[in-house]
Amino acid sequence: MKGKLIFKLVVLSTILSVLLVVPVLGQTDEELGKQLKAYKAQTFEQMKVNPNQEKALLAVEDKYSVMRGEIVAGSKKAWDDLQAALAAAKPDEAQVKERVNAYIAAESKLFTSFRSQLDEELAQMSPIQQGKYLVAMEHWREKCMPKVCLPITK
Repeated sequence: MKGKLIFKLVVLSTILSVLLVVPVLGQTDEELGKQLKAYKAQTFEQMKVNPNQEKALLAVEDKYSVMRGEIVAGSKKAWDDLQAALAAAKPDEAQVKERVNAYIAAESKLFTSFRSQLDEELAQMSPIQQGKYLVAMEHWREKCMPKVCLPITK
């Protein structure tokens, strides 16, 4: 049980690190958001989506960007609280458990928001558009997020 919890924390931390790596490389979240929005607009043009569809897809992006800003703020607070609880001379196990659960819940909300956004976007596309969009988004991730994740070894 304890091993699973530690594994989940390592995985969540790794994923969060990847999500936050771009600002570390000199990009601000705002700059990255603008670049992603422009990239998506270019992708929609290449996919030949109609103007109404493009407007709806960009509205989905805006909706989830605002939502994720709030989620990330909550996640950062939960992380800080967890670190503070662990920094005590003798950490209280119940308090640490509560803080771990709060952090995991915040991260879960973050991942759910990405999935919900993708579901909403794909629901507005044909299967061909879905495929082209997924390929374009993977190219974006490869371009913006260098291979910083290393395999977890025992």
